[in-house]
Amino acid sequence: MNKLATRYLLTLMATMLVGLGLAFAFNVSVDPLWYFQGNQWGSVNYAFNERVTKVNRFLPRQSEYDCIIFGDSRITLLPEEKITGHHCYNFAFSAGKGEEFLAYAKYLDARGFRPDLVIVGLSISEYRAHVGGPNIPGFISEQTDPLSYMSQYLSLDTLAYAYRTLFGKSPIDRVYDSNFHCHVASGATHYDPAVPIRDLKSGPFTGLERIDLMDQMRLIFPNARFVGYTPPISAWAIQAYDEMGWLDDYTHALHRASSVFDAYYDFSVPSDITTNPVNTYDGTHYSEEANALIASAISTGDTGQALDLKDLSEEEMRAAYHARLTAYQALMLRPLKGD
Repeated sequence: MNKLATRYLLTLMATMLVGLGLAFAFNVSVDPLWYFQGNQWGSVNYAFNERVTKVNRFLPRQSEYDCIIFGDSRITLLPEEKITGHHCYNFAFSAGKGEEFLAYAKYLDARGFRPDLVIVGLSISEYRAHVGGPNIPGFISEQTDPLSYMSQYLSLDTLAYAYRTLFGKSPIDRVYDSNFHCHVASGATHYDPAVPIRDLKSGPFTGLERIDLMDQMRLIFPNARFVGYTPPISAWAIQAYDEMGWLDDYTHALHRASSVFDAYYDFSVPSDITTNPVNTYDGTHYSEEANALIASAISTGDTGQALDLKDLSEEEMRAAYHARLTAYQALMLRPLKGD
C-alpha cells in the first residue's frame, strides 16, 4: 500500500511538473507581458497590463532612448518612431493619469534615465475634478525591479493572457505589433457622431491642480525639453461643451497647461481631422494617420490646423474655437446635446 501511494504521488508530481513546464514554455513563446520579444506565434500582441509590459520592455533597452512619452490610451497611438531627431519610447498606458506619469518619471530617474525630450499627451480627463485614483504598481512606488519572468510565466493568469492572445479577442480596440508599436485593432468599432461620447457624462473641467504635477516632473528631468499636446477629440463633443457651458473652462484648462511646457499643441480644436468620423473609432481615440500628423508637428513645429498655444492668448484661443465651430457647422449636421 505504501509503495502504491508513493508511486501515485511521484506520478502526480511528475505530471504537475510536466504541466508547469509546458505552461511556462507556452507563456514564454507568446510572451504576453513582453519580457522578451512578444508573441512568437504571430505579429499581433494584445494590450495586457500596459503599466507592467511597458517597463518590462523598456528596462533592457534603456540606453537606446533619449526621449520618453507619457499619456493615457489615446497617446499610446502616437508613433514614437516618427518623431524625428530622437529615439522615443512610448510609455503611455490605458487610463493613465498625471500622478502615474510622475511616479513613472521618478522610477526612471532612479534607474539613471536622463531624457533630452519629454512628451506628455494630456487628454481631457486630466482636467476633470474627479477622475478616480491612480493605479501605480507596487514595484514602481517602491522603486524595485519588476516581478521576474519566472514567477509571472508560471502563473495561471498569464497563461490565460497567452491563450487569449492566440485564440481569443483583444480586450480593447488597440493592439501592438512585433515592434511594440500600437495600432487600432482590425474590427474596431465605428464612431457615430449622433451618439454622445462617454466623456460628456464626466463633468466640467475644473481639475487644474493636476497640471501642477507636470511642474513636478520638470524638476525630475530638468535638462529635458518638455513638449505637451492635447490629442484630438470629436468636433461634436467640442460643440456639446459649448452648448453645456463648459467650453470656457476647457480652453482655460488647456491654456493653463500650456504654460508648463516649452511647446504645447492643441489638436482638440475642430479641424478637418476631428470633423471626419472616419478618423476615430469612438470620438477620442484617433487613427494612425491622425497621430502621424501629431508626431510630425512635435518633430517640426509645423502644427497644421492644430493650435500652438504658446503663440496664442487665452482669449485668442477661445475665439479660434468659436470660429472653427462656425466654419465646420455645415459638416456637423447632427449636433450632440450631451443628455
